[in-house]
Amino acid sequence: MNRKEILNWYKEEFESISNGIKNKNSLNYLDFLRIRNFKLQNSSRAEEKEIFEITKRAFEFAKNDQIKEAISVLKENLNGVAIPIASTILAMRFPEKYAIIDVNVINQLGKIEWLEKYKEDLEIYEKYLLLMRENAKNENKTLRDYERGLFEAEAKKGEIKLKKK
Repeated sequence: MNRKEILNWYKEEFESISNGIKNKNSLNYLDFLRIRNFKLQNSSRAEEKEIFEITKRAFEFAKNDQIKEAISVLKENLNGVAIPIASTILAMRFPEKYAIIDVNVINQLGKIEWLEKYKEDLEIYEKYLLLMRENAKNENKTLRDYERGLFEAEAKKGEIKLKKK
């Protein structure tokens, strides 16, 4: 999209959200997310066809275990997508092969040095994923079960890190 199209999208999105909530006494969860994403500019302005093509390419890379390439396609072509969201997309599509990168899981792995750059550094995600796969296999668990177990272990400690903006 060029600058004029982007500005028009924001104008139309504002009007659409406003019209959808102006007669409500409160917001529902989806209204809240839509407003938050509008303000944070994390919603994708990509059209459906673009999203289809981008995710199709990413999924092809993911199927072939081209980790960095799959993440890169999503990260570089979808507005508001960094490695955590890209990893979530791939983990939901391929839960047996991909894990969601998360600060809580990184803490459980004891890889504190990854915390500064995990949102943008493809090398860190690749190391994270390969470590997660290896550990899951060694513990005879699915990747998703292993990942969730680490996340829940951090929750039991009462140290779940809430993201603050």
